Amino acid sequence: MKEPDYPPDEAERLDALLALKLLDTPGEDRYDRITRLAQRLFKVPIALISLIDAERQWFKSRQGLSATETPRRISFCGHAILQDGIFMVPDTLDAPRFADNPLVTDAPGIRFYAGAPLSTLEGFRIGTLCLIDTAPRELSAEDQQSLRDLADLVQSELTQIRAQQMVEALHNQEARMRAIVNTAIDGIVTINDAGIVESFNPAAERIFGYAAEEVLGNNVRMLMPEPYHSEHDGYLERFLRTREPHVTGIGREVVGRCKDGSTFPMDLAVGETELGSRRLFTGIIRNISVRKNAQRDLAARDAMQKAILKGVSYAIVATDESGTIRAFNPAAERMLGFDASEMIGLSSPLVFHDPLELRARAAELSTEFGCTIATDFHAIVARTARLGEADEREWTLIRKNGSRLSAMLSVTALQDSDGRISGFVGIAYDLTEQKESERLKKEFISTVSHELRTPLTSIRGSLGLIMGGVAGSLPSQAAKLVEVAHRNSERLVRLINDMLDIEKIASGKMAFNLSAQALLPVITQAIDASRGYARELGVAFELHDDTEDVHVRIDSDRLVQVLTNLLANAAKFSPRGASVRISVQVSNGRVRIAVTDSGPGIPAAFQHRIFQKFSQADASDARQKGGTGLGLAISRALVEAMSGTIGFDSSTSGTCFWVELPCTGPATQRPSPAPEQAHGARILVCEDDPDFAELIRFVLEEAGYRPDIAYSAAAAKSMLRQHAYDAMTLDIGLPDQDGVSLIRELRGEAYARNLPVVVVTATRVAGKARLGGELAIADWLEKPVDHKRLLAALDNSRNGSEGSADRPRILHVEDDHDVHRFVEALIANIAMIDHAYDLQAARALLSENAYDLVILDLGLPDGSGWSLVPVIASKQPEPRVVVFSASELSEHDSQQFAACLLKSSTDNDRLLSTLRTQIQRNLPRGQ
Repeated sequence: MKEPDYPPDEAERLDALLALKLLDTPGEDRYDRITRLAQRLFKVPIALISLIDAERQWFKSRQGLSATETPRRISFCGHAILQDGIFMVPDTLDAPRFADNPLVTDAPGIRFYAGAPLSTLEGFRIGTLCLIDTAPRELSAEDQQSLRDLADLVQSELTQIRAQQMVEALHNQEARMRAIVNTAIDGIVTINDAGIVESFNPAAERIFGYAAEEVLGNNVRMLMPEPYHSEHDGYLERFLRTREPHVTGIGREVVGRCKDGSTFPMDLAVGETELGSRRLFTGIIRNISVRKNAQRDLAARDAMQKAILKGVSYAIVATDESGTIRAFNPAAERMLGFDASEMIGLSSPLVFHDPLELRARAAELSTEFGCTIATDFHAIVARTARLGEADEREWTLIRKNGSRLSAMLSVTALQDSDGRISGFVGIAYDLTEQKESERLKKEFISTVSHELRTPLTSIRGSLGLIMGGVAGSLPSQAAKLVEVAHRNSERLVRLINDMLDIEKIASGKMAFNLSAQALLPVITQAIDASRGYARELGVAFELHDDTEDVHVRIDSDRLVQVLTNLLANAAKFSPRGASVRISVQVSNGRVRIAVTDSGPGIPAAFQHRIFQKFSQADASDARQKGGTGLGLAISRALVEAMSGTIGFDSSTSGTCFWVELPCTGPATQRPSPAPEQAHGARILVCEDDPDFAELIRFVLEEAGYRPDIAYSAAAAKSMLRQHAYDAMTLDIGLPDQDGVSLIRELRGEAYARNLPVVVVTATRVAGKARLGGELAIADWLEKPVDHKRLLAALDNSRNGSEGSADRPRILHVEDDHDVHRFVEALIANIAMIDHAYDLQAARALLSENAYDLVILDLGLPDGSGWSLVPVIASKQPEPRVVVFSASELSEHDSQQFAACLLKSSTDNDRLLSTLRTQIQRNLPRGQ
């Protein structure tokens, strides 16, 4: 598909379109009559009046089509406005640029198109009157003329709108001129050639102290002191006598006389106008008493400015309007090593500017303004100053000795009393110490964070295993203490991850994997991930989504990170028993995700700092709410990197944080295949909730399984005795028997001793603790269930070899013994594991043994784990590699491994699930 080109006059064309003020207006019968007539006359299913703006075609009138607009990039009308005549496509399937157009391949199935361009009064083509058919056809020359005639009717309506606008503009201009005269700060007085005052504006009343009616009809001499008070024609005669040929006006400084007899200095500009046989003179008067007084203070002010220039610590360099250096203060001498005597008078400050940076900035401005900007510092800042803004940016400056420094330089244009640029002032400060401080801070954060990641991984993992019952049941008090330790280890992990994210964002190293995908599943994932935290606070989540299938181009992991942060904040600041509302709305091609709480709101004094790093409304040690103060700063950076915006609205009754993202077309994704080894495997679903049981049945049937449902423990035991099942899903909370005791009982029966069991429960942690690590469970899933994980768990467990003598063999290459020990405890029931502390031991073990899987830490005491990759690849059969390291890999590097897990952000469940999946994928069929 070929997208339509943009006309060379696109900017002016859009201005002309917007000037009509037709876009997004309700339908009008005067346009609908024309499209109805076109539909009947040409016997087509669709007739449209289409207006083409920057990104879409919008239909002012439509017959036979429900859509109000479509994207410009797929529009036929976007091509039609590129020519004057009728644009016709007899058969779209024979036209290469349209054959794969979504409007052809999908609804409305266009096979024929003809469009007559619509032009404005100024001649800009802004849209079309078009005909669309679902079958190929052609228009004769007579038909084309008829279409053009109908288009001319539309065009006449547009012309009428524009003409009316022009008439209104003339009336408005006249009103503005009156308003200007009446509101001007300068006095405006009109006199005839006899010296009689004919107009006297409000500013003149204020300047002279007369009311207009006191002056009108009188001689202008009443406004003049002697000698002109007696002979009023003196000024006019001098004006006529001294003006240059062809000059119709003259200005000079004179003296005016007020009603009370006092005089004042004024600037007077007189212009002469001939109206038929009459001559009129218009005087523009400005009282310059203030300026005169200011001039008397100028010498003292200059002395003060010189003292300031000498005393400030910032380097200050001033130039005139041509760029010649006129001031170079002592701080600039100290910063750059030049004496003021060397610099003052130079035609440009190029001597201390990096020419490469100047060329880059000139090229940037040349692209922005569509013209060539000279590689000259004065030319660059002069162009920026014309925008009415100070040019502030970081520059590399060159000292007299040739050394370089980074400096923040702000250049401001000076203007004279007439609004003309009279010069430039640059104020600079050295960034060397600041940059060194930032570098040390980044190094400190990076070093400390990475050094903490490995021990925290083993601490968090080990505590998670203890809480899950791997060491048996704990006394009640000990269990509470372990829970406290585990919760705080999670907080430390989040803090480290936030610090590293901030570092990566600041250094531009944050990786994004952007792709077009459905938005709702990402929002649902974030909500599901946050429910546990909200439940602890007694807060519920409510999702309100009235939109259709919305797709956005995002990194789903990063967006989940943003949304979970907003959801956690909303839950944290909501009162117990409250609900957090999550809403999704689409408008003008953008989707807004809003998270609204009913908390106390954000203090007004803090609102302007809320997205700053380490910002918290209550930053004291005794603050009631936890957090690092990094979450919102990270969220803003992530959202902006995905071309979105983030903001908030707050009051004393609650706060709404929102994220806006541009919508895009649906992603082209391959459907997830059913598990390779399902093949009608029989699964027993033991669940007492009928609705949830039916949901599980539907998911399993869609994946190719044959599910049966048991609504009680007794029914489950009966069905297990009668039928051979490949696996079982089990809810711990059953009405007639506790699920944990049921598992223990089944493990004592021959028919269910090795039956894979996937626990699906709302009491996940408590149930695992009660099992005490004695029974092999395929997986633990918490409600609401991730369907993909459920299917993966059944697939892995049904084809696994847990409990067999030939269990899979894993090599764990890890220099931290604590991390190895917790990983070994985690997978003790599913595989045998060997440990290599360094590269030398790993090479020896790989040469002596065959492995199904290698868990690899990349940071080892005798070198990088990367050096093992070719050794592992040479093994036959080649084991899969799962990287489990403290350092995050790039997207390119991660593609070389079966999976990559970051120690600080991988919990026990994810690690176990990943290892299970990779082991199963590497085992031969039937094992």
